Amino acid sequence: MIAAVPATYLRSGSLLASALLFAGSVVAQDLVVVRQPAAAADAAATEATVPCPDQSQIVRLSPDGSERPLTDGFLAACDPAVSFDGRQILFAGRRSREETLQIWRIDEDGSGFDRITDDPGDASAPLWVGSLFHLNDDAPTQRIAYLASGHGWVDQRTGRPAAALYTSDLDGGNPWRISYHPNSVFAPDVLANGRLLFAAWRGTPGDPGGSRRSLMAVNNDGTDLMALHDNHSGPPYPHSVRVGRDGRVYFVEANGNTPLGGGDLAYVTLRRPLHSRTLFAAAGDGAYLDPLPLADGGLLASYHPADGDASYGLYRINPATGERLELVHAKNGFDTLDAQELAPHPRVQGRSSVVDLSKETGVFFCVSSHVTDRPGLEHLREGGVATIRVIEAVPSTKRSTKKGPGFEESILGEAPVENDGSFHIEVPSGVPLRFALLDEEGGTVAEQDSWTWVMPREWRGCIGCHEDREMVVPNKMADAFVKPAVQLGQTEESEE
Repeated sequence: MIAAVPATYLRSGSLLASALLFAGSVVAQDLVVVRQPAAAADAAATEATVPCPDQSQIVRLSPDGSERPLTDGFLAACDPAVSFDGRQILFAGRRSREETLQIWRIDEDGSGFDRITDDPGDASAPLWVGSLFHLNDDAPTQRIAYLASGHGWVDQRTGRPAAALYTSDLDGGNPWRISYHPNSVFAPDVLANGRLLFAAWRGTPGDPGGSRRSLMAVNNDGTDLMALHDNHSGPPYPHSVRVGRDGRVYFVEANGNTPLGGGDLAYVTLRRPLHSRTLFAAAGDGAYLDPLPLADGGLLASYHPADGDASYGLYRINPATGERLELVHAKNGFDTLDAQELAPHPRVQGRSSVVDLSKETGVFFCVSSHVTDRPGLEHLREGGVATIRVIEAVPSTKRSTKKGPGFEESILGEAPVENDGSFHIEVPSGVPLRFALLDEEGGTVAEQDSWTWVMPREWRGCIGCHEDREMVVPNKMADAFVKPAVQLGQTEESEE
């Protein structure tokens, strides 16, 4: 058995080349990790999606202390994702500077390279997800998810192409874009029920909330977008979301001042995700990245000590207390990131879908905009809402040096709100949208500070305005629901 290695051995100039500890229940399986030059750490990466610098590679670590690079022949390789049977690995890679980053698949022993995607931009952060099924399908179709930037939108925070979520068949066929935030979203993970979790900028022009990210959840066909962790306060940059088997969703809370966007470790529980945010492991002057909940109930995470010459090593974390325990793996001059267990794990559930890509619209409906539990919106309970305004984000397709969200807004249209506060509207699909409630004089009564969308032929509903999803819907038939969906700009008179 290899003894634990002090953190000081991670410093540049140490005689230690690498260290690996597999003690008892610490790690019983092989791991795959990303190893990249420590010099690639850059505070600006808090704005990036998934950094994949030159000379990064995916390495297999075994319990006997041996290691094996799996991506020889690639200039850069990152973002490993192990299949449900433990036999294959998806990753993002490029073989030369002339190539874009694309999704590849290899066998667990490093053989059998297959390129999966052919995105016009970069593709990264692949993930094995559940199947997709329509009622007229002969059988469910197995899908993967990933980030891609070939759609042409530009994230003005970074000046780089914006990353959006996509899903496709296992061979890369039938790619669907399933997220429509005006700026980049970040690497996803998947729940046991097949819903995807990811971090996204809130962001409306001129709104201070635009400088924060929330953790979002969405079906694997892009429907039913909901907040998992709204993040109206606290560190502004949550990311590196990982689903545990203990009912927790772990993530990193970054403040933008640490290499590669590291920060504290936090979690929410799946029983009450909107009300259970817990600071789990404070990093102090160091920084955590990439928590890994283990099959045996343990927890690993990459950690960067406060020493400016240090790099990220892989540590065991006490899942009960958040205490950082022994060092599991480190290599002098390199960051060790994004650890994954190379072992079978439970397959997630598939999702049925109503999406029809031949359609161009979807529907939003609300039981009552008078229903709210949020401070500052109590006035909505008394009514006074006459109209709902639908606002579209117009993402940039050109790079810019200006600061801020970097996109413009336009009013798509307005529709009446019923006396009971309900509405039922038809809107364009695949467009970033937000809503504002107006009184009879056209003044704004309440306004959404984040973005949503509908997929083609989707019906999306809510209980009320910023309602707590632990609330129970009022037991009544809303006035708007007994009428067809209103097209934007259509009045009740024109409807008749």
